[in-house]
Amino acid sequence: MPAPSETPTIPAEPTGLAAGWEKQAERTAGGREADLLVRTGDINNLGFGWPAGFTPFSGKSTPSHPYPCLPRPGAAPGTDRIMLGSGVTAQDIKMRVGDGYSSCSKRPDNLPEVIPIVVGALPSKIHVVLVQMFLDDFQAPVWHSHFQVSLNGTRIPPFEDTINALDQTGPIGKLVTMRLLPEYVPLLRAGTVDLLFDDPTTHALDGYAIDFVRILVNPHAFKYAVKIACTVLDADTQKPLARATVASAQVTELTHADGTRTLLGVPAGLASVSASAVGYDSEVRLLDLPVGTDGVARFLLHPHHEAVADLQRQIQLNGSVAIYGIHFDTASAKLRPDSLKSLETVLQLVQSIRGSRWIIAGHTDNQGGTDYNLGLSLARAKSVVTWLAQHGIAENRLIAQGYGLTRPVADNGTQSGRALNRRVEVKPAK
Repeated sequence: MPAPSETPTIPAEPTGLAAGWEKQAERTAGGREADLLVRTGDINNLGFGWPAGFTPFSGKSTPSHPYPCLPRPGAAPGTDRIMLGSGVTAQDIKMRVGDGYSSCSKRPDNLPEVIPIVVGALPSKIHVVLVQMFLDDFQAPVWHSHFQVSLNGTRIPPFEDTINALDQTGPIGKLVTMRLLPEYVPLLRAGTVDLLFDDPTTHALDGYAIDFVRILVNPHAFKYAVKIACTVLDADTQKPLARATVASAQVTELTHADGTRTLLGVPAGLASVSASAVGYDSEVRLLDLPVGTDGVARFLLHPHHEAVADLQRQIQLNGSVAIYGIHFDTASAKLRPDSLKSLETVLQLVQSIRGSRWIIAGHTDNQGGTDYNLGLSLARAKSVVTWLAQHGIAENRLIAQGYGLTRPVADNGTQSGRALNRRVEVKPAK
């Protein structure tokens, strides 16, 4: 690993990037890459530059670079600087072991900082929105950090699934491309959208950095693209799962009867590939795919189970937990008999912390209008609150909320995605 560098040299102009790479912001409407492209952060590998003729959009890895221990003067907010989750305390820094980035930066310089992206007016018709990020040294699997990713204060769960699967060492940055689900696109209409990465819960000393972020509205065919052959199996039986959803960036497909499907035209880079099926826990795999290589993703999906210990673990990491075993009659807030096991598990969870207050939140898929689903999700949350109150939990410890279709965790365009979005979420009230 390279030695830390307090004063890295500014590299010569790279030859592999289009003109304007050095600007801290870009907005191009009707360009070659998308109907609208906006960017925050110059494309310079945290100031260390690229090899001659290199472009980060090819998906190729750059040579390992020094640590960017000091924030880069003049860099766009939140870019070209080391950040460390807000949950890390001075005592943590003093007593805990962390990665190299955390060891050479200090408070307050390494506190998480918002990355503002000036979007402006959006195209009249929006088909797909992709967010590309050149990310550096995220290592959640190694340091047991748990990142939250938000746009204008709204958490984006699919982005978090990808970020928390990253294991970047070197340090080497990589391009990651993720789709922004349609229900979150209205966040962009504010004109400027604030992107924030933070780990407020784990105290892990996992330093990270971002070189640039791009939003592509209605992207065109990618110059640097790869294909990914996917296989989805039941983890217990090893049998193929037909009509499971596999997706990466702007490409979503259903598996064939043999559990396979190939994704074509995926942007090169660190490809985030997801698989989901009704009744199973979804899974995300990251594949390092420079242009010219083909990817293979094999998923073993586990049937979904809910136990108190699992719920407690998820709340500790994520602040909330999704319950999928609570079912309602169609278009109704009436609890079905097959919800009993999960309701009893939630009851044990609430009882496990005496005097604690809890938010019970209902979520729906996108079938039906926005107002209808908001009302339905609130009514369903109230049904769960009523059941818990009837079984010994004081009602003043329970708060019912309904979000309708506004907070999806998966693509509503597929059966498995809609099933994942129909859920009850439980979290401690602040």
